[in-house]
Amino acid sequence: MNISAEGIVLRQRKIANNRRMIVLFTKQYGKLSAGTSINERGRSKAALALRPFTFAEYDLFKGREAYSINSASVIRSFYSIGEDINRYMSGAAFLEYLEKVLDEEVAMPALFNLSIEFLESISRAKTSSDTLLYAFIVKSLRMLGVMPEITCCVNCGKELAEIPSPRMFSVSSGGVICPDCALAEEQSVAALLYKPRFDIIDVLRYFESKPLATFEKIDLKEDVADTVRDIISQYTERYLDADVLRKSNGLEE
Repeated sequence: MNISAEGIVLRQRKIANNRRMIVLFTKQYGKLSAGTSINERGRSKAALALRPFTFAEYDLFKGREAYSINSASVIRSFYSIGEDINRYMSGAAFLEYLEKVLDEEVAMPALFNLSIEFLESISRAKTSSDTLLYAFIVKSLRMLGVMPEITCCVNCGKELAEIPSPRMFSVSSGGVICPDCALAEEQSVAALLYKPRFDIIDVLRYFESKPLATFEKIDLKEDVADTVRDIISQYTERYLDADVLRKSNGLEE
């Protein structure tokens, strides 16, 4: 059966007989793994569509057990991401994150649209691309069903207005936590409790509520950025098994 889908390349690797296995995030079908004989280093339109940071239309053949890419054409190339090392590293982490959190053949059109929005924004970013990446990940958490509780104490339900600021965040419990519950949680060796000097809830709300284009010209203060990175890193590791903020990333095997 032949199908057509819009998508972006998450990863590729060489396999036998001069073929490559391409992992795609498609709007219509979710994450797909498809083999192809198209030479990625060629100059054809199909070859360009197999490169990272490219939004393309793919014509695929769906067999009984596998997909194959017959042809592809570029819709838009975000090549400027690869021209800057900071953009490249954030972009590579973005691709790896998607591959880890997506299930095979489960369509997530809202997350796909957000992903295209991220590629558009990071290609234009005038400041640190890390802030864009953090905002993208936070926005994706609700779509993936693991958004932390930021409206009340995650343990006892105490209203946010009753919790003194700056509020604390518990990775192990999954959200904002009041001082009394934090005191009890500190007794656990498994506790992952953060007590930032700023209000982490305001930061998470801002990430979630504003369009990604907002963050093209925004840099977090260094101490704030470090804490936000650590919280997101620990949170995604715990709830999605997808920490991409603590190690270097590659696009191709």
